[in-house]
Amino acid sequence: MANVKTQIQNIVLSVTYEGAEFNLERLAKSLDGARYDPEVFPGIAYKSTDPPASFLIFASGKMNCVGAKSMNDAKLAIKRLTNKLKKSGIKIKSEPKVQVQNIVASFDFGREFDLERIARSFENTEYEPEVFPGLVFRLEEPKTVVLLFVSGKGVCAGAKSMADIKRAALAITKLLKRH
Repeated sequence: MANVKTQIQNIVLSVTYEGAEFNLERLAKSLDGARYDPEVFPGIAYKSTDPPASFLIFASGKMNCVGAKSMNDAKLAIKRLTNKLKKSGIKIKSEPKVQVQNIVASFDFGREFDLERIARSFENTEYEPEVFPGLVFRLEEPKTVVLLFVSGKGVCAGAKSMADIKRAALAITKLLKRH
């Protein structure tokens, strides 16, 4: 079985600071480059550069972190932002609760696919080339969606872990072995 080249493109995490509330007006002023316009959006948009990640920060003490290309980068970006929050005067009693919402990865299967044939062979697929050039393959285990393209490339979304990404690549490889 050929090895599938896999690369993480995006990790989406929810971050909760238990018992913390953020004064967004004040916080936006203390975070370099933060954007806050409550008439447009009820949170702060903030980008960290090292490592690169974007945050949406809400008054409830919750945040979303997107754009990291690895779990290590995501955790480091959250840690650095947590330190900035503390320096701005926010009382943070414990480590934030971090939960993976979605991991998006690109695949390269190293061969081309006959998407018409695959669509006819599997019920859990959608393929409408006049609307979108990729075939949508819905996997039950792991519960992910894989977009396949004629080129042999693919995109996996909906994973909650690196193990899910690997299992999705393996599942597609096994299912398509004869196609």
